[in-house]
Amino acid sequence: MAGEMLWSTQSGYLTNGQLNQKFQKAAQPLVKFRQFCKFKEAFGKSKGESVNWLKVGNVSTVGGSLTETDVMNKTKQSLTWGTLSVGEYGNSFDFSFKLEALSEFDIVNIMREALLDDFVKCVDGVVEREFNETKLRYVGTATGGGDTTTDGTATATNTSALNKYHIRQMVNQLKIRNVPGWSDLDGDYVFIGSVEGLEGLFSDLEGTIQYQTDGYNKILNGEVGRYYGVRFVEDTYATRYIYSASARTSTAKSWTKGLSLDGYMFGSPTVREAIVVPEEIRVKVPGDYGRDKGIAWYFLGGYQLEWEMAADTRIIIWDSKA
Repeated sequence: MAGEMLWSTQSGYLTNGQLNQKFQKAAQPLVKFRQFCKFKEAFGKSKGESVNWLKVGNVSTVGGSLTETDVMNKTKQSLTWGTLSVGEYGNSFDFSFKLEALSEFDIVNIMREALLDDFVKCVDGVVEREFNETKLRYVGTATGGGDTTTDGTATATNTSALNKYHIRQMVNQLKIRNVPGWSDLDGDYVFIGSVEGLEGLFSDLEGTIQYQTDGYNKILNGEVGRYYGVRFVEDTYATRYIYSASARTSTAKSWTKGLSLDGYMFGSPTVREAIVVPEEIRVKVPGDYGRDKGIAWYFLGGYQLEWEMAADTRIIIWDSKA
């Protein structure tokens, strides 16, 4: 059957006679960005819509030598509070008792899987938008040249595919800022890139079998290889579309020269996650004497970039002005 199935309005029932007793579903991504969020527990009612966490800065004056008759050196350390607001997210299907009763397929199971796939896109899209708030941007202006900005805006247009030179330059930008790697990845950084962005780099990556020990080093969702102390994760959604939770839209990204697409290199931590009600599937209480049914996914939580200032940022974006 061609076209879109609208469960609440489509007449008849979902079936294909005796030709095929299985249903097919579109392939969907696992979470790529959310796996790198730092969790801040926020369970329970009556705690308000905002969640706070303490951010600890470096000492203001470094330590040094002492003279026997002098008092101990003194310094200070800045303490600031990070704040994020939690909100509701969800999506649902309406369907009828008749549809469920007459269909040869498990309608509820089909919709449940579709809703779980939809949740993954939504939450990864939201988290990617927080990653995108970082101030540090890098543009490949030539095969062996690049431009770095620290105000959150790329001022040059990309003219090079992603290659080893650009990876090393972005790593160096993080290192000179003392950005820590991931302790559970042996101190490695991570790069999440689109299919288009990583295409020219695959031949240079170490295969995961070369640096992983079974049961010891973590394999990331979407991990495809390693180079220069960076784990690479291939993404098929959030790096390729601009997601708007409020408008419920996904707009395809494109670069003028068409030589690459978005990518994010980062250390730890990146984005703070607060969860009040974890993601769950909910079934509507049937109405109209059991004839009106529904199923939904629901999530109550929020996300916020951990470090907003360029001097403290943990994320650098492979970017382009246009």
